[in-house]
Amino acid sequence: MLILQAAQKLLNTSRLEASLYISQPSEGQLLHSWYCRLLPTGFPGKLMVMYVHEPSLMTIVCRGKTIKGSWDEFVLRLPLLLEKYNFQPSFIQAEMALVNGYVVGKTNSRSMLGYMNQQVKQLEYDCSLFASYDHISQDILEERMMEYLYQPADKKKPFTTAVEYWKEWMILP
Repeated sequence: MLILQAAQKLLNTSRLEASLYISQPSEGQLLHSWYCRLLPTGFPGKLMVMYVHEPSLMTIVCRGKTIKGSWDEFVLRLPLLLEKYNFQPSFIQAEMALVNGYVVGKTNSRSMLGYMNQQVKQLEYDCSLFASYDHISQDILEERMMEYLYQPADKKKPFTTAVEYWKEWMILP
């Protein structure tokens, strides 16, 4: 079970109510907490949903305007991104076995919202480089975010990326 902390606009378009009580992650689950929001693409009427893992900022970009409409694509794209970055197969299997649904809550971290706002600016610019909405490569957008520099909450640490975060956890070689 994943916990999706959704921005208000995404909650509205998804016609969902945020849960008052959020469940605890399963024992040993690292990919349990995701923030999600709508991603403008620069093409009229065309949006995407971006899912951002807290705290690594690993990002999955899915076509659609609602959580329900993009959930199946999220479940397909997550293991593909993990495989692309050489995550340990046992880690991928263990985490994907726990992706059997979601609970929606309301965003509660201003720092995560700040990170996501920065990502949206970059991703919206990247989308504008494509000829049309149909030509937008979600793989390129996700790769861009895996290498996106950000400063962790602990300001004493240097800037890092999602890839570096997972290397610290020894999930990546």
